[in-house]
Amino acid sequence: PFEDALKNQTSEAALRKSTSMGCTSPLLSRAADRTVVEQLSTEPWYQGEMSRKEAEQLLKKCGDFLVRKSTTNPGSYVLTGMHNGQAKHLLLVDPEGT
Repeated sequence: PFEDALKNQTSEAALRKSTSMGCTSPLLSRAADRTVVEQLSTEPWYQGEMSRKEAEQLLKKCGDFLVRKSTTNPGSYVLTGMHNGQAKHLLLVDPEGT
């Protein structure tokens, strides 16, 4: 359910941090970013870039959720979920605030 996802959420930024620790080369960083995106794309809850409206149309019942790339905040990700019949959109922020 959506509430569990809030407790156990994983953002691409957190995944990127774990895969690119100590990486100073921009080329290597981009390669690590590609790996993270490839990993995300295999998850059923990850939907790529989409608007709020598009995301809301995919959610049918309480507990449904997805993670999407934000269309209004480039580079940001949003957890969108259905709770008590209403769609909620939560911007994912890593512990360092990015």
